[in-house]
Amino acid sequence: MEIWASPEPTFARISADATRDQLAETGHEARDGDIALLGSLGVRASRYPVLWEKCAPHAGVAPDFTWARRRLEALRDEGIEPVVTLVHHGSGPGYTSLVDPGFPEALAAYAGEAARAFPWVRRWTPINEPLTTARFSTLYGNWYPNGRDDDVAFGHAIVYEALGILLAMEAIRAHAPAAEHVLTEDLQNFTPVDTDPHTLATVAHQRERRYLSAELLMGRIVAGHPMHAYLTGTCAVAQALLDRIAAHASPPDVMGWNYYPNSERVFTAADGYVSDVPRVVVAPGSLSAERMLRAAYDRLGLPFGFSEVHVNAGERGRIRWLAQRRDELARIAADGLPVRMLGVWAAFGLVDWDSLLLRREGYSEDGVFTFAAPDATPRETALTEAVRALAAGRAFDVPEELGWWETRGTPDGRLAPLGTAR
Repeated sequence: MEIWASPEPTFARISADATRDQLAETGHEARDGDIALLGSLGVRASRYPVLWEKCAPHAGVAPDFTWARRRLEALRDEGIEPVVTLVHHGSGPGYTSLVDPGFPEALAAYAGEAARAFPWVRRWTPINEPLTTARFSTLYGNWYPNGRDDDVAFGHAIVYEALGILLAMEAIRAHAPAAEHVLTEDLQNFTPVDTDPHTLATVAHQRERRYLSAELLMGRIVAGHPMHAYLTGTCAVAQALLDRIAAHASPPDVMGWNYYPNSERVFTAADGYVSDVPRVVVAPGSLSAERMLRAAYDRLGLPFGFSEVHVNAGERGRIRWLAQRRDELARIAADGLPVRMLGVWAAFGLVDWDSLLLRREGYSEDGVFTFAAPDATPRETALTEAVRALAAGRAFDVPEELGWWETRGTPDGRLAPLGTAR
């Protein structure tokens, strides 16, 4: 099992005229020395951004890979393999968007240029969490194009993302034939707490939809699949578009799951409206990614692991969360399932994720190292040594005190129970 450590690189278009850039806001973009800090961990790989929005912000202008080249080559010099991400919670540069029919071809063109520049890169993630990004952008109104309860926009966003990923991997493999696709998604679970028909129908729909991005890429969304009727009917996606996706279908080489306390939801109905809250809010201590990982493997059959392991907590809490995810993967691997990696996330922290980047409060969280200003040096934390030990195959001390997710529903009130009933 490989150990990865990665910075938080989100570049999200929050609205038509506002963006959030985590590379800049965490200071990582300005600090070349951060690569040596990653190297000090002894990890095998790092999910690393070569973001479309930052390298090719203007239509008709060749991408500028200067920053990316310096960083990727520095990673290689440190013995860390980059897993390159092209879009991370973004919707592409301003000249396109998730609901632009030209999005797939435009992403593929950029991917081809990136692979031409870095043909030695083996692993690629054209779009991080395509399902989550489409949901947040078209169903919940959080990010551009800020659709709310818009199934038509959602359906088109997810199929354009899927086609874009497939065409991007084809463009990448034209320059790097052995390139592998690492698909990342949120590891979700949904539980009804009543028997109201609306609740049960919503949960059934969500349970099917959680695998939608992977199954589109695998060519499974055909007549008879529950999501086929949803996409062609409710979402008004043309059959010809699904046929095109099926014609280019190619399963991901590795499935990376991102798991957070908010990933598990419970649903209930009142007055004909279905609402949900994080499971941790109503049942602290009940979270378990293990059963979800096993279910996902049964469904998809893809090699897998955690691509993001992070929790909003103090350093001892972050160590405990990491140890719990490590133990889950170890038990699964012991049963012979193809576990590939454990990715420690937000190496240099993150900012304002408690509001999904919607509030500009500067609320920062530490990661493997402390959050730091662009002109400061991130400091080591207790988690730093735990990651070094994990990468070296050594044991590390796990705090005995329970984490907040085991005793109460929020970390000091900062985890908003954002609804996802759509």
